[in-house]
Amino acid sequence: MAKNFYNPNSAPYYDPKTDRRVVFITGGNSGIGWFTILHLYLHGYVVYIAGRTESKVLTAIDEIKQEAEKRTTAAGDEALKRPLGELSYLHIDLLDLSSVDEAAKQFASKEKKLHVLINNAGLMGVPYELTKDKYEVQYQVNYVSHFLLSLKLLPQLQAVVDEGKVQPRVVTLASVGHNFAFKHFAPSDTINKNPNVIYTWVRYGQAKTANIQFASEFAKKYPDILSVSVHPGIILGTELYNYWKKLPVIGWIFKGSSWFLDKSIGVSNEEGATASLKLAMDPSVTAAEDNGKYYSTGGVEDTASKIARDPEFAKLTWDWNLEQLNERGFHLKG
Repeated sequence: MAKNFYNPNSAPYYDPKTDRRVVFITGGNSGIGWFTILHLYLHGYVVYIAGRTESKVLTAIDEIKQEAEKRTTAAGDEALKRPLGELSYLHIDLLDLSSVDEAAKQFASKEKKLHVLINNAGLMGVPYELTKDKYEVQYQVNYVSHFLLSLKLLPQLQAVVDEGKVQPRVVTLASVGHNFAFKHFAPSDTINKNPNVIYTWVRYGQAKTANIQFASEFAKKYPDILSVSVHPGIILGTELYNYWKKLPVIGWIFKGSSWFLDKSIGVSNEEGATASLKLAMDPSVTAAEDNGKYYSTGGVEDTASKIARDPEFAKLTWDWNLEQLNERGFHLKG
């Protein structure tokens, strides 16, 4: 790992039989989520991996366990003595808010406490589309579904607060792409404009801006729970770019430019995961000192755009989405 990246090996190790630390993460069968789960598993965390396709997540679980075995064997006797964590699958479809609600219920039936929630899954740069819940697709997958999930899992997060041993954490994946939102867009604005090749990125920026606003507003409302947002880095080896890579003509251009960016400023999936891992595992990051902050590649504290860090815009985004979800029957207090 490059020395300017957080080293997850420096984090504490736990024995799930004596110190059960529970994580809920969306996505994770590939990309940075895969490596985030790998390191959590190596550190003894009990990880619930929420994804849409069971077969993909179960395959990822097998692969993560195999990789963990290789790494502990290679690291020697001390590593072999450390207990590994647990990995389990939960179904969630971020395109369907009723599925998000059900995933929270399923988790609550299995665990009374949640130590770390990682809002990891995302969608990027796709054509304009409304979901069955009547949200623009990138806005729902990246933001609304995670907003709903986080509030539905509040009882399990609060149980950790009440226990008083550690602070629970909510880590929300944002992106430097939030800067594509070049002005404040009302949460109700789906930005259905042409050309798509431009405005798909504006819509992405709107969603990722909302992620940053969510983290800061959540921190204000629940100060005993660490809530942060993070840009993991420019990562070209991820499924997020699949739509653009498959397009005729543009796909070839995109692949060529991606290769150049990857070689010049890109980071690997594992390097990208280090930011999430720092915020999930590092004891030096606390709610008292760091709540609501925005971080970048490697876990370095950073400054989001003026729009994303505007407290009035953050409150407006929170209040409007809370109202919309309650109108849809999700009964949130927030």
